[in-house]
Amino acid sequence: MQNPFWTRDATYALKLQQQPKDWFTWTFITSYLLDEEADLNDPDTLGSTNFIDKKDGVVATLPRYQNLNSTLELQIQKGKFDGNLLVGFSHSKPDPCYVFNSVAGNQGISPIAMKTANSYAVKARIDLNGLASGFDLRMEYFNIGEDWTSTFGARREQDVLLTDGFLDGQLPTLNIANEFIDFRDPFYESIVGWHGGTIAPKLTKGSLEAELEFTFLEYNTDKQDRCTGNAITDKDGNPLASQVCPQDPTTGKYYGVYPTFLYPDGMTDTEFFSYANTNDRGRDPRSVYKQNQARRSFITMARLAYQFGIGRGLKWDTKVKFIRDTDMRSTQVAEDDYTGNLLFAKTQASMQLTDELSASLGFKLAWWDEKHRSGAIVAGKADYPDYKTLKTNLFYELKYQFGGATLAWYMEWLNKDVSVARAGIKDERMSYAYKNVVRGIGTIQANF
Repeated sequence: MQNPFWTRDATYALKLQQQPKDWFTWTFITSYLLDEEADLNDPDTLGSTNFIDKKDGVVATLPRYQNLNSTLELQIQKGKFDGNLLVGFSHSKPDPCYVFNSVAGNQGISPIAMKTANSYAVKARIDLNGLASGFDLRMEYFNIGEDWTSTFGARREQDVLLTDGFLDGQLPTLNIANEFIDFRDPFYESIVGWHGGTIAPKLTKGSLEAELEFTFLEYNTDKQDRCTGNAITDKDGNPLASQVCPQDPTTGKYYGVYPTFLYPDGMTDTEFFSYANTNDRGRDPRSVYKQNQARRSFITMARLAYQFGIGRGLKWDTKVKFIRDTDMRSTQVAEDDYTGNLLFAKTQASMQLTDELSASLGFKLAWWDEKHRSGAIVAGKADYPDYKTLKTNLFYELKYQFGGATLAWYMEWLNKDVSVARAGIKDERMSYAYKNVVRGIGTIQANF
C-alpha cells in the first residue's frame, strides 16, 4: 500500500454467547471498524516529500477513522416473565488531518460528529405474558447517548424499540438507508439521543385483538448553541455559539461539529419524500442535532383488529396514533417554539379469496397541526409560520402466492393539502396542494 490515495479498511467482530441456565442467556458482541491510509510522511509512500528518513520498504499507515461498538445483552425467559437488558458502549475517533469535514455541506455518506466521542446505550424490556386471560403487558425503557455512533450497524433490517415511533422503524445510527426504496417500503428514523419509556398493554380474546401504547420521550441531544453545520459567525468571522466551534488551521474558517442534514424541522412526510426536498417533506429522519433544542414528545397509539368468520377469513384492522411534539428551540426566543399535534389513522380490510389469492382494501388519513413548524431568525426576529397538513390515501393490494413465489400489485390514490399561515393569516404563496395523485407498483418475490 504505497499509494496515499489507497486505503485499507477492515471491520473486526467478536460474538460470545452462553446459556448457563435454560431460562438465562447472555450475549456479548463487539465490532471494531478501522479505516487506514498511507502515512504521507513515510518516505516509502508514493509522492512523499520526506527525503530525510531512509526507506525501509514498508509503508506505515495511520488510522483515518475508528469506531468501536460493544454490547452486553441479558435475556431471561421464565414462566410468564420475559426480560431483556442491553447495555452498550461506543467510541468514535476521526483524525481531523485525514477526514474531510462533511458536517458542513453534503453531510457525507457516513455521517459522524467531527470529534472524538464516547457514548452509551441502555435498553431494558419486560414482557408479562398471560397476566390474565388473553392479557399481556409490555414495558420498555431506553436511553441512547447523544454521541452514540454506529457506522457498521443495521441501517434498515431491524426495529429496535417497542414504540410505534414517529415513522415505521427506529435504529440507533445516523446511517439510515431511506434513499433507495419505493413508496411502499417502511421509513426508518434515527433514535440517537432518545431517552424515555413505553407501556404497551395487549388483549387477545378469540378473534379480537386490541393494543394500546403510551410513550414519553425526552432527548439527550437537547442543547443551546450546539455547533452544527456551517458555524454561525459574526461580521469578524468569530463563532456566535457559546460552544466554540473548531477552526480550520489552513483556511482559518470555523466549521461545525454535528451534522444537521439541512432539514431538521417538522413532521417527516414519507408519502412525498425526496432527498432534494422538492416536495417540502419536513425533517430528515437522520436529523437528531439542532443548534438549539429543548424538546419533549408524547406518543399514544390504539389498535383494534377482528377476524370475521366470512368465507376464507375476513380481517379488519384499524390503528390510530396521536403524537404531541414540542420543542422550545432557543430558550431565549418564544416566537420560535414548536408545537406539533400529529394524528395518523389507518383502517384496512383483507380477505383470503382462494388458497393462493388474497386482497386488501384500506384508507389512511394524516392530519398535522404544527405551530411554528420551520423558519429562521432574521435580523433578530423569528419568522416561523404555522402549517396545517391534511393527507388522505385510498389503497388496495392483490397478492398471489404459489410455492416460494409471491406476485403483488398495489395501487393508491393520494391527496395532500398544506395551509401555511402567519399570525392567523393564510400565506397563499407558501400554501400548496397535491390532488389526485395515483400511483402503483408490482413486485415479484421468490424465496429459496
